[in-house]
Amino acid sequence: MFNRRHFTSLLGSLAATGSMAGSGPAPDHAVKRLHPGEDEASLLGVELNRLSSPTAKRLRIGFGSCAKQSKPQPIWTHIRQQKPELFLFMGDNFYADARTEETLKARYEEFRAVSALQRFRDDVPHLATWDDHDFGDDDVGGEYAPKALSQQLFCDEWKEPPQSPRRSRQGIYQAYWLNSGGRRVQVLMLDLRFNRTPLVADPAKHSGYHEMVKRAQETGGEMAGWYVPNPDPQATMLGEAQWAWLSYQLQQPADLRILVSSVQLAAEGTGWEGWSNFPHDRQRLLALIRQHRADGLVVLSGDMHYADISCWTEGAPYPIWDATSSGLTEVWPIPTPNRQRRSKVLADRNFGMLDIDWSGRDPVVAMNIHDGQGQLRLSQTLRLSQLRCPSPADREARRT
Repeated sequence: MFNRRHFTSLLGSLAATGSMAGSGPAPDHAVKRLHPGEDEASLLGVELNRLSSPTAKRLRIGFGSCAKQSKPQPIWTHIRQQKPELFLFMGDNFYADARTEETLKARYEEFRAVSALQRFRDDVPHLATWDDHDFGDDDVGGEYAPKALSQQLFCDEWKEPPQSPRRSRQGIYQAYWLNSGGRRVQVLMLDLRFNRTPLVADPAKHSGYHEMVKRAQETGGEMAGWYVPNPDPQATMLGEAQWAWLSYQLQQPADLRILVSSVQLAAEGTGWEGWSNFPHDRQRLLALIRQHRADGLVVLSGDMHYADISCWTEGAPYPIWDATSSGLTEVWPIPTPNRQRRSKVLADRNFGMLDIDWSGRDPVVAMNIHDGQGQLRLSQTLRLSQLRCPSPADREARRT
């Protein structure tokens, strides 16, 4: 990705020169569990050298999801006015909803015809992952039959070079690095579709969906979806190869880690798609953060067709904040329950901006959500010191 005029040549030169992030060999156990063909270079990720600025005082990263190609997209003008140095496409970047290969290919043609979006892609450095609708169809996972074709089309459209690991892995997950203000920033683009095991639904809620919508509209009350947590410890969104890759990434030194999850990680009780449906996956992630002392992690997510900010603390070594921005064109007006919500809900077209201020001794990270006209509507300000695993001394002090 990066931007279409530069990114292909950048990735090609990085692969040829070995100019990748990280140091030292990958752990043996991680390499052995990866997809055949993985090597250390593919694990290390991609350096975004064109974005690196060792003397920068600030860094601004935009993010968003859920843009239907059949609808007008004036929002790109307002995003551009915020002057992001990087934009993260977090999934549902268009709506394929394709059950056949022919339909999937046709939807990519429609995506290319959205002129405002394509001008933005030409001009603004960007990275992308997918969610269900641009992976294939509504709520699908690893069972999606044309997923190999979907991976090829994604990599072609987002200008992944022939040697990109995203073409050969079982999924399009990838790590990226930039140096801003003398700090190391890690961007982890997850793939929560290619290997995801089936969801578990409450049949009664699923069959009564239209009645639930009608009742919520009449009463103004909240409406949860029909998905429930899967207690099976083998149920997963990532798959074992991606877990091994993620474990390795969380061992790499970084001042700030941006985990891009196409579905909400911290939300609880929505009844829709999210990490709450895979509780063992969520606890496994928190355990990895604790085990590897992976400080400085924040989550950006999409999918929901509204925006909010959530925080997960149970079993976490420090609060895990999750800013959801959705959608660029799509809006869901019915309130959805979320026991971990720490903000109001913005049921309007929206995009996010992650604003990082490196100038002080304790850098500030602002998770901001703007509406479709560019107005700031939701915000959560954090300091990097709040995103730290407790040291042994800290734990001892708490016991006493």
